[in-house]
Amino acid sequence: MKAFRILILVILALPALAQDIPVDINNISDQQLAQIMLKYKLQGLSPQEVEQLLKEKGVPGDQIIVLNRRIASLDPLSGKSENGYRSKTSEEITVPRKSVVMSVPSVASNAIGLHVFGSEIFENQNLSFEPNLTISTPRNYVIGVGDEIIVDIYGLSESTKKLKVNTEGFIRFPNLGPVKVGGLTIEEAQVRIRDSAAKIYTTISAGGTKVMVSLGQLRSIRVTLVGEVKKPGNYSVSSLSTLMNALYASGGPSDLGSFRKIELVRNGKVITTLDLYDFLLKGDLSKNRILQDDDVIRVGTYESRVAISGAVKKKALFDVKKGENAADILRYAGGFADDAFKERIRVKRMGATGFEVFSVKSDGLSAFQLHSGDTLVVDALANTFTNRAFIDGAVYYPGEYGLNEFANLKDLLTAVRVKENAFTERALLSRLNPDLTPTVLPFNVKDVLSGKTDIRLQREDKIHIYPITSLREAYSVTINGEVNRPATFTFADNMRVQDLILLADGFKEGASRSRIEVSRRLLSTSSTDTTAYSIIHSIDLGSAKAENLNFVLQPFDIVSVRKSPSYRTQITVSVEGEVLYPGNYTLSGNKERLSDIIARSGGLKQTGYATGAILLRKTRVNQTSADEALFSSKINTISNQSKRSSGNSFAATDTAKIASNVNGLLVDQKPVGIRLAEAMEKPGSLYDIILEEGDVIKVPKLTQTVQTFGAVNVPRQIAYHSGLGFRRLISESGWFAPNAARRYAYMVRPNGEIKTTKRFLFFRFYPSLEPGAEVYVPAKKEKKPISTPEYIALGTGLASLGGLIIALINTVK
Repeated sequence: MKAFRILILVILALPALAQDIPVDINNISDQQLAQIMLKYKLQGLSPQEVEQLLKEKGVPGDQIIVLNRRIASLDPLSGKSENGYRSKTSEEITVPRKSVVMSVPSVASNAIGLHVFGSEIFENQNLSFEPNLTISTPRNYVIGVGDEIIVDIYGLSESTKKLKVNTEGFIRFPNLGPVKVGGLTIEEAQVRIRDSAAKIYTTISAGGTKVMVSLGQLRSIRVTLVGEVKKPGNYSVSSLSTLMNALYASGGPSDLGSFRKIELVRNGKVITTLDLYDFLLKGDLSKNRILQDDDVIRVGTYESRVAISGAVKKKALFDVKKGENAADILRYAGGFADDAFKERIRVKRMGATGFEVFSVKSDGLSAFQLHSGDTLVVDALANTFTNRAFIDGAVYYPGEYGLNEFANLKDLLTAVRVKENAFTERALLSRLNPDLTPTVLPFNVKDVLSGKTDIRLQREDKIHIYPITSLREAYSVTINGEVNRPATFTFADNMRVQDLILLADGFKEGASRSRIEVSRRLLSTSSTDTTAYSIIHSIDLGSAKAENLNFVLQPFDIVSVRKSPSYRTQITVSVEGEVLYPGNYTLSGNKERLSDIIARSGGLKQTGYATGAILLRKTRVNQTSADEALFSSKINTISNQSKRSSGNSFAATDTAKIASNVNGLLVDQKPVGIRLAEAMEKPGSLYDIILEEGDVIKVPKLTQTVQTFGAVNVPRQIAYHSGLGFRRLISESGWFAPNAARRYAYMVRPNGEIKTTKRFLFFRFYPSLEPGAEVYVPAKKEKKPISTPEYIALGTGLASLGGLIIALINTVK
């Protein structure tokens, strides 16, 4: 819609466009559009009327679309951001004939981020110019129709009268008659009323009675605001209102209104002209007259307006009076900001044929004449220093320094105090060439401080003094083994092995003090290869030899504290299940056997089943599928026993918990096949194995059942009885399934041992059963039938092979 309104302005304002039919929109330059939008204002046309006008002018529809697009993308006052103005808002113009509100570009509020200087006072809700009705009556106040006059008679006679001024300008005083006061000031009215009242109050003439006249209820007056105000029209205001009161009520000057020329017209004559800058800059309201009925306030169009932006204190648009120059505008803007480049300012101007730019020195601002639309740009200082040098590194006071105080490098180094750990043989000074490319000047710190070398500093020089520690690998020493805090520590000169042990919080309980190894790097400058890795020193801190106690470490030494061979920590095993005293037991030595621990635990209970006992031992071997199959049956057995003992209260979650516990155990422990009965009968025999740390011995209850798993028709548990054999167990389980691999059937004894099926000639010998045994019958692998495509592929391959053989035979013949 905005672009359409601008289009209206272009069509009506450009004569060439109206006369030349059809018109090529591409022949209109952006500058022409910008100048037209600044110069003309449109009045009283609706969009429908404009559309009809375009058709009458003969502008084709496609040309209107092209022009519309150009105007929508055009920044008519910026010239691609060259002069600081931008068309973003519009001014409303009321056309009395048709009451059509149209929008045209307005310069006043369209600068980039800028507003008209002083416009904010009319937009501030906390600021009000309402007249103060509680003050004493101004003596020059002119009484008019509707005012209430308070006549206070005091002294020898006391009386107070409130009298209204009628339409003829008279008040009617009781017992006296009408008194003409309209058009008189308060002082003049007081004299007339006193003279009239003296006719009935004889003591007034003698001075015994006094008369005082003041205003009571004020009348309202009507004033008219015309010209470039935001809300022109008639306003009813208090009779004590001033010019500023009425101007504030109307919203202040419009975007095109002048802040420097606000006229108060009374009876057709201009009685005063208010310059708002006097109030804004000086606080001067001496021309802020009290209004009278039928006064007219006229705000003219601004004559000249310029913008100022950049490094100034107040960025804004300023109205310029005739004779004012760039220095005045800079003063209105509060002067330069602290970071302003004060040597010169730039002035951007819309010339007759294009945009122009001028560079004006600060001392020539008062002579530079401004044009309306100029933009003053004050640049900020460049981020550079004219007298700075910078120093850091191994100095006590690094930072920036001025060349006025330190003209040469020696003075600067003396002031910043070079540290004792500085590498004085070589330091670097980085300097900028005239073309701002960097160059490096190395220097000897000692030579500069002694005066042997003199270097004059230049601006932006950067000096870096290297500390010795930054030019080498960080020195450290390491300690590991039987100390409380093995770690790597920073190396210090004259550090001994005993010092490093103290840093590591001392020895552990089992540390050997007689054999401490120190591994040292090979430091050789030879170019030949060597097979040696390091130098090993053996230290005995248990002896009193000085070379051991005072062994000095070097950087990167590694100290290893060994464990004493005679030191032992307690080793425990666990006995669980059907023994008299289950629990954890500490081994007395490294030769304590299975039978010894069973004896210490009080032996087996009457319900204990030695044949089914198992031993779990820690191992690093990963869990296998065979182990999982073995222990899955144990899980089932334990679950069934728990169900029978707890009845219906045993839930599926309990089985899952048991499985989780057993599987977690299998992560770190594997079963070891033992024969507890033989070990107890023959202590020290092959079956009486020596125990290790973490061993777990589990003695189950006697189990009176055997069970089948796998490829049998009905896997089940069967009560064990004398004479029950392998084939009988299979028979009572419904015999082998059709897919059973009979030759691979095996039995797992209660202690975890596995007994497989033996074969001799055509005979199979199955293992003998015992209580608690589990029989597993594996299933045969399914043979996948050959499909028709596979038969075809096989036949094709055989035919090809046959053809190849025949060809070879013929070749040989």
